Amino acid sequence: MLRRLTAALLPLIALSTACTTVVPVRDAPGAYVTARAPGMVWITKADSSVVQLAAPKILGDTLTGFVGADYIELPLSSVQSMRARQPAPKRTALLVGGATLAAAGAVAAFLSSSANSTQTTDCARLNGVDC
Repeated sequence: MLRRLTAALLPLIALSTACTTVVPVRDAPGAYVTARAPGMVWITKADSSVVQLAAPKILGDTLTGFVGADYIELPLSSVQSMRARQPAPKRTALLVGGATLAAAGAVAAFLSSSANSTQTTDCARLNGVDC
């Protein structure tokens, strides 16, 4: 029983660590990319176009990375704003709490149904009357 419960909850632990949200970066784009090494950022350029940049790196005063399969270089001066994925602890707590309640409910339902199934009476022996 404990093994099944553990096996059911392990994927939820992995999912709960994936709770993130995309938020504006408060630091300078170059400093943020250097310090955090994000896997993906969303750049709003000076012309208001948005570029999804994978594996961003800073080379001097240039932001580099991949848009799809294409390698691009953007001068940091053309970056109007940057957004990036960051942890969302409140969402993670809600997911873990909800998963815990769901698991507890499933265990309670299972234990209740197995307790009821073992308490059946044999109708033929009840008051000596055949059913």
